[in-house]
Amino acid sequence: MKKHLKHVVVWTLVLAMVVLTGCGGGNNTGGTGTEPNETPEKSNEFVYAAGTEPTTFDPHFITDVNTARAAMQIFETLVTWNEDSKIVPLLAESWTTSEDNKTWTFKLKEGVKFHDGAPFNAEAVKYNFERILSPEVASPRKSSADMVEKVEVVSEYEVNITTKEPAGAFLAQLTNYNLSMLSPKAAEELGKEFGQKPSGTGPLMLDVWEPGKTLTYTKFDGYWGTKSTIDKLTYKTVPEDSSRVMMLKTGDADVISGLPPIQVEELKSDKNVDVVIAPGYRTIYIGTNMKKDLFKDVKVRQAINYAIDKKSIIDNVLRGLSIYPAGVESPAIMFAATDLTPYDYNPEKAKQLLAEAGYPNGFKTTLHTPEGRYPMDKQVAEVVQSMLKEVGIDAEIIVLDWGAYQEATTKGDVTNLFLLGKGSPAGDPDYDLTLSFGTGGKMNNSFYSNTEVDKLLADQKTSVDQEYRAKVLHEIQEKIHNDSPWAVLYYENQTMGKRADVDGFKVQPNEILDLRYLTRK
Repeated sequence: MKKHLKHVVVWTLVLAMVVLTGCGGGNNTGGTGTEPNETPEKSNEFVYAAGTEPTTFDPHFITDVNTARAAMQIFETLVTWNEDSKIVPLLAESWTTSEDNKTWTFKLKEGVKFHDGAPFNAEAVKYNFERILSPEVASPRKSSADMVEKVEVVSEYEVNITTKEPAGAFLAQLTNYNLSMLSPKAAEELGKEFGQKPSGTGPLMLDVWEPGKTLTYTKFDGYWGTKSTIDKLTYKTVPEDSSRVMMLKTGDADVISGLPPIQVEELKSDKNVDVVIAPGYRTIYIGTNMKKDLFKDVKVRQAINYAIDKKSIIDNVLRGLSIYPAGVESPAIMFAATDLTPYDYNPEKAKQLLAEAGYPNGFKTTLHTPEGRYPMDKQVAEVVQSMLKEVGIDAEIIVLDWGAYQEATTKGDVTNLFLLGKGSPAGDPDYDLTLSFGTGGKMNNSFYSNTEVDKLLADQKTSVDQEYRAKVLHEIQEKIHNDSPWAVLYYENQTMGKRADVDGFKVQPNEILDLRYLTRK
């Protein structure tokens, strides 16, 4: 009872801090939200408020979902997921595969233009794949197209994409935002500046982006499909959860992401606001930096798992709006291993494991956390800090802005423990498991390496037998679960807010928000 009382006391303090934070401002892009709302009623101009600013508009360099959300208002992929979780045509009209399951022939939509006026065609598809795979370009998401051996132009609107081996996840991978189609003309003319002045094929196009100041989109009148209902969309960066909520309540924002669970019930009673809760692919976790000697022992990593009362975090901090975890994959993702035994809260077991690992009195370390990237992220980290303290792990919290945070966790030189989330851009575990747990993976921020896992990842990649892939992917997840590079905290439901008079807002399971067809009632 004493230990749970400590958690309640910590949470009470955190709650007080959240309430007080609502009185303050933040480093906002496009304003703080404290100015009067000047948007005319029934106008086609909208404001979206997010916790972090995008880092680039170059799809081949996007490494976080908030940036992807910003970029996918202007870019499109060859294929996409529909509302029934089936892959359907987008820029590609249809496709066939060869008998050896290695060559995919895509017929493309005709008459599609990029925002800069350049034509979308088979040459553009070939350029995009060659660009993301180019060593000179050095895309951090090169692995999203690694299975491709060659791309051949058959005719202006027909293209062959040949994979090195049969690839069971290839079609799903084409839905990934990293494989969005960008204008070859603009990419060649702008070089590294393309990320600030992008050109896609979508119904919105970037108007002005001055990082740290303003970010706006306008309608692309030359769009090949249904024209956007938006004349202007303003993106505002507001790190503090409560400040975004205030903007929503006052009408200074039409849509906000990262709605703090603590305020969901209050907002549900506000007739001017709609709360949007949608399933998602994201896993929130505490990562261990296995480059550091302290975390090389599996007993230490498992002790961290047992030390954290995930149910208390879900019930108290997140107000029941997340799902109790076991493995590293959310149950919303195909082939997720949902039968793994969770690391339930057991502080005595944690202390025992620490003693067996040579730390009977615990140890000191650091816990990095972002603020504003995930709902209640800093507050969750603070509660984790108190739980670790109870088993002897004294973790100093370090908060960084999102850009610096990504760099710190990627390099791993200064991190020990860190709070992060893992989504699934393609909805298939192959890609995100490879990125997060394959040796040398670009998002392997724990620097985890298991030769058996690497072999199994390679094995399932070359199979088109989905039942076989399911079996192998389950084995991979089980091995990772036992090795405990992460302490999985919860599977995140997506919590968003919008004004009650706003229609047309859609949330996809991979966390991409569709803001392109917003309307006012």
